[in-house]
Amino acid sequence: MAVLQEGLPAERLASGWAQPGSAPDYGGAKIFMSPGEGQLESLINEKPDDTIHIFSGAVYVPSINRALKRALRAGAVAGLLSEARDSRGLHGALRTAHSFFHERTCRHKVDFVLAIGRHAYGWYRKCGFDAERLFPFCYTVENPKPVPAAGRISGGVVLTFVGQLIRRKGLDLLLEALGQTDRTGWTLRIIGAGTGRTVFEKQAAELDLSDKVEFVGSLNNEAVRRELAGSDLLVLPSRWDGWGAVVNEALMSGVPVVCSDYCGAADLIIPGFNGEVFECASPGSLTRALNRWIAKGPLVPEVRARIARWSGRLEGAAVADYFLDIIEYVCAERRTRPGPRWSS
Repeated sequence: MAVLQEGLPAERLASGWAQPGSAPDYGGAKIFMSPGEGQLESLINEKPDDTIHIFSGAVYVPSINRALKRALRAGAVAGLLSEARDSRGLHGALRTAHSFFHERTCRHKVDFVLAIGRHAYGWYRKCGFDAERLFPFCYTVENPKPVPAAGRISGGVVLTFVGQLIRRKGLDLLLEALGQTDRTGWTLRIIGAGTGRTVFEKQAAELDLSDKVEFVGSLNNEAVRRELAGSDLLVLPSRWDGWGAVVNEALMSGVPVVCSDYCGAADLIIPGFNGEVFECASPGSLTRALNRWIAKGPLVPEVRARIARWSGRLEGAAVADYFLDIIEYVCAERRTRPGPRWSS
């Protein structure tokens, strides 16, 4: 079963997570939306010895935090599902202090933490959690049947950016880096909407990239998949992303990814095989990565097929098997500590 505080917010729907007016497909799971305190109490106390509780958002949502404490008092097996928080700078220090304080009552009581993304393990260690309780984890997305590629706009390398047009997503870093590359051999398609579009369009013009860059606008998920199927490289230059699900989508389409070291999904990148990770604090690092991948030319079918095959370990069934291995280990039914499928 799944207990949810609210449905998908408007910005997620606008990003193509589900069709407007429709709910995500939860399969056979029983859904409880915004239950009252009495119903929460009943759900937690129903067969606590046979139930695994997983909580996400306990730091931010008081009702979820209360439910976590109730589950721990009931003696149920309980864990957290969470990304890291950005620990850089003064704001990062304040976030660390906030989490250290608010999670003090559960850090030695939860049975496991599904730590999502590149920095999550280090974040939870910094917040006082035992290493034994931490398990690297990821988000997974649906892997639909192959879709026909969108029409190519050039014979060169097609670079694709998918994300909100806001500063955090780092599109300005990508444009700056492309301004330092050779003007031939590539085009960039920018998919997404946001308050920064006018600023980024102006930046592209100032860098004399307007004829190399197309602002496509917001697309639904199916259309994004078509764009990825016709792309040679996804670039996700975020200054911070707890994960970055478009990385999964690109890899499942057989497309390599260049992303920053502050994208959680950088965990999925095997340098030289399915992409490259650049240093977010170094614009030159992104320029060099782009030059290397542009020099490879358009993707050949064999490479695309190898990446797509490898990405099978990111599919829901594979991640679910890994999760079950974690639960068996936590419950002492398995001696060998499991590791994530995508790291091998």
